[in-house]
Amino acid sequence: MQVATRSVRRYLAASVRWSSTNTNVPQISQEPKAPVRKYDPAMLPLTEPLDPTTMDFTEEQYAATLIHGRSVHEPFFHPRTHDIPVANIHFRSHHIPLLNLFTHFATHAAYSLGIPISKVVPLPTQRTLWTVPRSPFVHKKSQENFERKVHKRVIKAWDADSEVVAHWVAYLRAHVLAGVGMRVITWDRVPLGIGSYPNLAAIDNGLKNPSRNVPKQIANLGKQIIKDEAQGPTPFQI
Repeated sequence: MQVATRSVRRYLAASVRWSSTNTNVPQISQEPKAPVRKYDPAMLPLTEPLDPTTMDFTEEQYAATLIHGRSVHEPFFHPRTHDIPVANIHFRSHHIPLLNLFTHFATHAAYSLGIPISKVVPLPTQRTLWTVPRSPFVHKKSQENFERKVHKRVIKAWDADSEVVAHWVAYLRAHVLAGVGMRVITWDRVPLGIGSYPNLAAIDNGLKNPSRNVPKQIANLGKQIIKDEAQGPTPFQI
């Protein structure tokens, strides 16, 4: 009687497992949920007054609130997390006020995008001097000096995504100040093991200069012509 009970239990367990694995239960498709936004873009900037003497607020709340005169003050510099350089932006200008204004604008833009940057670092001024005669006639011995000064600044960025840095650079180029030049140096990083990619050979071949193989091709063509001429003319076949 005990053996029969065990066999019945095994049969029921097997039937339950079979039915659970072979039932056609309709799968409910789960659509990806939209990211929850903490602030509605239509409601930004916030207009609630922030008084540091009576209330405590975070840097995020301060950035989302409209504060008159904030652009005049020095921006907040985000701390570096991994010390990985991502970009260097060099600024050039003949006028110091324009250079200071645009670098101040660039630091505020980096603060708004959350990019850890350095303070504006002044570089040595490039000075060029020309001495030319005043006149080719009676005043030939009298000369005049002309001087040109190029003032330089640099801002370094760390620990930011390449797309965020690209948005920052595009924003600066779209609102560039007349009289200020800008040169951008960025670092793009690739994952480990990129050398084993199958399409890497095609990329290398596309980057090579095809004109480098022209002398070798000309030499091979000359050898082929000499070989064909040495064999003599081929008989005409009808």
